[in-house]
Amino acid sequence: LGAASVYFSVGGILLFVLSFSLGAGPVPGLLLPEIFPNKIRAKAMALCMSVHWVVNFFVSLLFLRLLEKLGPQVLYTMFSSACVVAAIFVRRHVVETKGKTLQEIEVSLLQTQ
Repeated sequence: LGAASVYFSVGGILLFVLSFSLGAGPVPGLLLPEIFPNKIRAKAMALCMSVHWVVNFFVSLLFLRLLEKLGPQVLYTMFSSACVVAAIFVRRHVVETKGKTLQEIEVSLLQTQ
């Protein structure tokens, strides 16, 4: 395949970045401010986004090592499984926030507990 596999790989990476940017990528920055009460929003967002970036750092740091040890099929199966579990969790537990005020969101989150 030679040159074709290089173009396929680069195209796959670009497609992943595009789909992640339009899908799950901005979720922490968009959803988290809506679910925290005003009193603790700044501190909670700082903590959550710090954890988000630390996890991203470790995934980036360990990716090539894991790819060498586990192989691409196992590693990408693990990543896709995590995405499926995340999608199921979001579908079941994340409330719709479109058109609601922050107070209505807080009330709906408190009712589910």
